[in-house]
Formats: sequence, C-alpha cells, structure tokens
Amino acid sequence: LQSPMPTPIIPPEDLWSRQTNAQKFSFDFAPFGVPTEITANDPATLTAAQLSSRRFSRATEPGGKNVHLKIVVGKQATAPVPDDLPERLVYSGLGDWITVSAGEWGHGFANLQTRTALVFLSPALAAKARLVSRYFIDHYLLNFLLADWAMLHASCVLDPTGKHLILMVAPHHTGKSTTALHLLRAGYSFLADGMALLQLRSGRLIVGGYPVGEVKLRDDVLASFPEYAGESVKVREHRKTVVSLRAAHPGQMADSLLAPSQVHLCFVERGASSKATPLASDDALRLLTPNTVYWDEPARLEHNTGTLHHLLQVAALHQLTIGPDPAELIAAMEALT
Repeated sequence: LQSPMPTPIIPPEDLWSRQTNAQKFSFDFAPFGVPTEITANDPATLTAAQLSSRRFSRATEPGGKNVHLKIVVGKQATAPVPDDLPERLVYSGLGDWITVSAGEWGHGFANLQTRTALVFLSPALAAKARLVSRYFIDHYLLNFLLADWAMLHASCVLDPTGKHLILMVAPHHTGKSTTALHLLRAGYSFLADGMALLQLRSGRLIVGGYPVGEVKLRDDVLASFPEYAGESVKVREHRKTVVSLRAAHPGQMADSLLAPSQVHLCFVERGASSKATPLASDDALRLLTPNTVYWDEPARLEHNTGTLHHLLQVAALHQLTIGPDPAELIAAMEALT
C-alpha cells in the first residue's frame, strides 16, 4: 500500500515575495523583428509595454535572439515621483550585466548575453507608464538590439519616392528635428528623431529607427508647428513636448525596416541660408565618431565599426547648412535626391 502524502508544512511568510511577484500577465511584440515577451505581476504595467511597442521599427519576419523582460511592482509606498527623475537615474555595468537605479522608486538589471531583464518598480513609478516605457523597457530593449545593430544618433526621413533615406547628424539644438518636420510637411516620411540602427544583410544596408513616429520639441520650436500637441516633459535642462506624429501625419510614418536604394548622410550646422555641399569621408568619420554607441568589448566594437564604415562607403556625404527659410531648406534637400 502506498503511504498517504504528508500534510504540507507551509511557512506563513513569503520571505522573497515570490508569490506576490509571480508573472501572471504578459505582452508580446517584436521590435526590429526580435521576439520579445514582457511579463508583469500587475496588468496595468503592461500599458508601458504597449507604448514601447510603437517606438521600434517593425520587420516582416521575426529573427534574433528572444528577449524576456520581467516587471515586478512592489507594495511599499514612496514619495511622489519627481519631474526630474530621468536626470536622477544611475547607470552601471560589469561585463554582460547592466543596471539602472531610480533610487527609492525602482531599479532594474539585465544580462546582455541571455537577453533577460528584471525590473522592480514602486507603485508610484509603476503608475507613470511613459517613464517606465522610456527609461526601463526601451532602455533594456535598445541595449539588447545594439548587440546586433550599429547605432547612429540621427533624425531620419525618407523622400517621397521611398528610395532615398536621409540621416541628419548634429549636436543638440542645431535644428535637425525642425528640419525633419519641415520635410514631413513637404511629403517626406518620418522614421525617427533619435537613433538610426543599421545592419548589413548580404551586403545591403538595412535601417530601422527609434523612437518611430515620436519627437520631442522645445517650446520655441513647437511654436512653428501649431498643429502639434503632446505631453510636457523635462529633458536635460529644458522642458519639451513629446509629440506623436501619427495623428497629424497619417500614412507618413516609416514603421518598418528599410532597405533604401540611396542613403544621404548629412552633418547639420546652422547658417544664414540653406545649402548642401559634398563632404570628404575623413571629415565625415570625424563628425560621425561622437554620435555612435560606446562599446569597450572588442567583438561589439568591431561589429559597430564595420557597419558604420560601410555606411561611409555607400552613402552620399554632405555638410548640410540650414537657414531660417523653410522653403529654401526644402529646396536644398530636394536637390540631393
């Protein structure tokens, strides 16, 4: 005869809160085609995942190493989340491990090799879907993607024919976002106003963007585009408005990965009038170098370097001077294509 199972002895305290933190809810999407599962112990937190899913280029076919991101919302009360939380974030890393700390409001850590991240949030921060999306979910997804994609800080638009991709590189407050929006008004398609991610496939350059369909504008720039509205946020020392361009320009968002026939790499500066002049490759390399991701690991550095050197070889290189007249600016850009 089989002995009956003994009565389970269950301690009353869930010391590690693993039952409370159990990942009962999930949201799946595929940024850049990479299968990604985001799970949480609180269904409301998945609103942040839905926001993130709209900011990354899409692919027609899945590919790449799967990503898993787990979110735990605790019960401990904290002070209200301060407006300058993004400036308080502390980033650190060692080898394949990277962390971000928001102090009493939350923290996360991830492994670049396994493509797994775990994020702990206070209820106060969890209620801020935009912050969770941008500074935790997007942060880790981008770091996972950048293991396979080269990165360039740039505003990106596609000409009306769909054949010419324009990458605009410049320091902050030079006018590349404004230029992209003037071109959007003129019939160009908008890819991103932040990062261009690049990859070589069978010798062909594939380009995606982040954040797709979204732009941050200072008040002085927003005044030139009265049709735009959005959420006010603090970015560095400025207040900016986060504008979703999808409603204002339906059908002009380049949501999917691109394989352009021609790339125009434009290094932007301000001037009295708008014009584009050819740029030597050595000068382009000097201007490009501070606008890519930092890697201190040889394999990833070699990958990023190889892709960007290919970009310099195949792209038309320009010094783009932008003046105050939008019509003149658009004419100068149209002359490139």
